[in-house]
This record gives sequence, C-alpha cells and structure tokens, in this order.
Amino acid sequence: MTFTDTRKLTLNGQPLPDERIGSLTEADASGDLFAQLARDGYLLLRGAHDATEVDTARLEALYRLAEVGEVAEPTEDGIASGRSHRRDIYPNTVELGAFWQSVSEGPALRAVINGPRIAKIMDRLFGEKSQHFSFAWLRAMTAGRASPLHVDHPYMNRGSKRLVTCWTPLCDISLADGPLYILEGSHRWDDIRRQFEGHDVDQDTTRPGHIEESAIALAQRKNSRFLTTEFKPGDCLVFGMFTAHGSFDNASQTGRIRLSCDTRFQPAADPMDHRFSGSSPTAHNGLGYGCLSAALPMTETGKLR
Repeated sequence: MTFTDTRKLTLNGQPLPDERIGSLTEADASGDLFAQLARDGYLLLRGAHDATEVDTARLEALYRLAEVGEVAEPTEDGIASGRSHRRDIYPNTVELGAFWQSVSEGPALRAVINGPRIAKIMDRLFGEKSQHFSFAWLRAMTAGRASPLHVDHPYMNRGSKRLVTCWTPLCDISLADGPLYILEGSHRWDDIRRQFEGHDVDQDTTRPGHIEESAIALAQRKNSRFLTTEFKPGDCLVFGMFTAHGSFDNASQTGRIRLSCDTRFQPAADPMDHRFSGSSPTAHNGLGYGCLSAALPMTETGKLR
C-alpha cells in the first residue's frame, strides 16, 4: 500500500521520520507459508478470516463493554464513553479477570480466532496438525494508548519452540487508530535474541519483558523500518516469538476503540505452555485473565500483558 499521510503515525506523541516507515508485504497465501515467515519474520494474511464473522465478534465484544458503561451509544460505532462502572460491578482482580475471561470466550470471537479457517492455515504453516492456546489476549485500545515494543518469547516460553502469534484486528484500523507495526528484519537480530531468550517474566521479576530501548532509537540503530498497514476485518498478522513489534498511538479524534485479539498456535505434537491451556488457564502470576491490562476498566491503565 501507499501511505498518504504518515503524520498520523506517532509513538508516545512523537512523529516518525518518513524514511523509517514502510509497508508490510502481503503474504502469498497459496505459497510456502513457512518459507515466507522465515524470510520476513511475519505473514500478512488478507482475508484469513470471514469478514462477516469478524464483525459479529466485534459487536459481541462491544456490547459486553457497553454493559459496564464503557461504550457510548450507538454501541455499534465503537466509541469510548470515557466512563466506566466495571470496577463497581467487579471490584477486585479475581472478579475483573472472570469478567474479561467471559468476554474473551465469547462464542462469536472464538469462532474467528480459533475457528476452522485459521486452523487450516496454521496446519499448512507447520506442515502438520496445529493446536492453539485456550487463553486469548483480547484488547480494547482507547485513544492515546499504544502497545510498547517487545518480543513475545519472555511471556510464553515453557512449551513449543515453534510457537507463533496470530494477531487479528476486529475492526477497520486506519493509520490514525494505532495499527500494529513490526520492526523490519528484527527476527534476525541476534542481540535481541540473546537479551531475551530463556527469560521468563514469571520466574525473573527483576527484568522487564519488553524492550526498554526507544523503538525509534532501535530502528535507527539497526537501520530498520516500522512496517505497518491499514487493516481490515478478515486480516491476520502472524509472527514468531523474536519478531519485535508494538503498536502506534491510537490517535483517533473521535475516541474510536481499537479492538484486536492475539492467540497462539503451535504444532499439536509439541508440548504446550501449561499457563495458557485448559479451561481455567492460570496465565501470569496465577491470575488468569486478571493478569491482563485489558481486564482493567478502560478508564484505568496497567502494565501491558
């Protein structure tokens, strides 16, 4: 794609130099997915999901957020109300986690992120039967917020070494809405791998799981670019555990909520990280879905998980 106004892309309010911005390359869905992932560090899969099913999942999540007063009328527009009574109803971490688990296990959402279409693609990617974590990372990103630069390995490294992330946008995501970015070539950066390989955020709480170096400074040091695009319902972005990524600021002028969901796939024959499997996954620190910043009211901030 051609970017028409890269001024909409900021990190912590800071605009990016134009020469540091590039476009994600669309994957050849009929080609060798494993080879493309190894080459690029990601797969941008247009139309991986059914767009109508994605919109149903979007509405399902928005109506649950409206239940706790966080979405303005009409709910279908997905505009944050700037208010919340989530904590009034669910006053502690356990109850907040249980609420967010119920939202994250909505049948319409699961039909998309764990459905047969994406499972078939993952089977092709691995060349064998795949399976997914039962835990899902549903996020509702309000204006002014962004996901920090990180690699996924420190957060989920007790199982398969062939684990991949599937990031699914649940709405249109323009440049102004804070799309996901990938740092070009980062899956081959040995220094980042050495820094994080083997690091488990639950076993060593003295070290952060995210990359502390400024994303812009790291891109300049590596002569890399922020690769991104505008996303549509049905799209999916797949990447490995050492691909550095984050999101731009949600700079929506209307208060539009950016909805997305991560899940993880691996070969079914490989061991699975027990923290994220089963009907009651313990996740980080044994908190289940309560470990996620998304479990907090949208009017509050917390450490991103």
